[in-house]
Amino acid sequence: MKIQRLEAILSNFSGCKVAVLGDFFLDLYIQLDRSLSEFSLETHKEAFQAVDWRGQPGAAGVVTNNLVALGAQTAAIGYCGQDGNGFTLRQALQERQVSLEYFLQTPDRFTPTYTKPMMQEVDDTNIELNRIDLINRSPNPDSLNEALAENVLKAIEVYDGILVVEQVQQDGYGTLSPAVRKALTKASTLHPEKPVMIDSRHFAADYKNVSLKMNLSEAVKALNVLQGEDFKGFPNETQAASRCAQALWHKNEQPVFITLGAEGILGMAGAEPFHHPGVQVNGPIDIVGAGDSVLAGIGLARCAGATPEEAAYIGNLVGSITIQQIGTTGIATQSDIITRHNQYQRQIEQE
Repeated sequence: MKIQRLEAILSNFSGCKVAVLGDFFLDLYIQLDRSLSEFSLETHKEAFQAVDWRGQPGAAGVVTNNLVALGAQTAAIGYCGQDGNGFTLRQALQERQVSLEYFLQTPDRFTPTYTKPMMQEVDDTNIELNRIDLINRSPNPDSLNEALAENVLKAIEVYDGILVVEQVQQDGYGTLSPAVRKALTKASTLHPEKPVMIDSRHFAADYKNVSLKMNLSEAVKALNVLQGEDFKGFPNETQAASRCAQALWHKNEQPVFITLGAEGILGMAGAEPFHHPGVQVNGPIDIVGAGDSVLAGIGLARCAGATPEEAAYIGNLVGSITIQQIGTTGIATQSDIITRHNQYQRQIEQE
């Protein structure tokens, strides 16, 4: 991509309004200090001592974080419980200028939370301990699913597109359900000019008439469901992704984007697949939230007028930026994208 074209797309970002539907988790980071540990007289175990904590939007919230950082307006479509974690999550979203017009509070659910304790050891190393997951373990009430579906149809009338993050493994236990998927199909059908893009860990094969963004394992899983076979033994990742992209494109006739880690992004939006090789980065990386940042980059670019291949290029750059931000779910800015584009072009010239 020429720098002039990239700058033209980026210049449209601030005028875009993109809604994010999905599982909004609270990422609750608790900083512990080993040097302050106490001995519990009751349990006879070490009692960890917290010295700091922060709550930030996780899962679908990573997408809204990146949209805001890239200059777009955004809204959350989802729910939280009427609890303390819900208060913290809503406050964190509002601080990031995310509209909560379509974000529900319900006494029937508690706020999904990933608690992430970090231990500062006596030698000054900071180690992430076992994560503690708080997830609803029962199906949503029908009334909640219907309210979420209604908000999807309201949002598509106001926003330029909808990006979807489906995290929860049990269907209907999180934000997504058959009723909400039906609303997404209807939204895409009513407004084919507005991108509706899905990132689903477990149910990609169940969506109709929408664009899909996924990693390779999710794509193979969807292909197996659709074709009733267990496809294995592809010669390489690129060929596997190409096979999956073609099948998913023919099912929905909507753009498909498959992330390949260090191998970049492969996609399809017509007769032939396209592939952007991975951006070479140096030093340690942290892939937590990388897929969500790629979704934000691709989806916003599509809303800003980019072709699917151009959007994949931008998503590829965004992902390469966020993986270099250690210990947090990273974000990218427009200036970061310009800098990484120049680095990537030099890489391509040398290959």
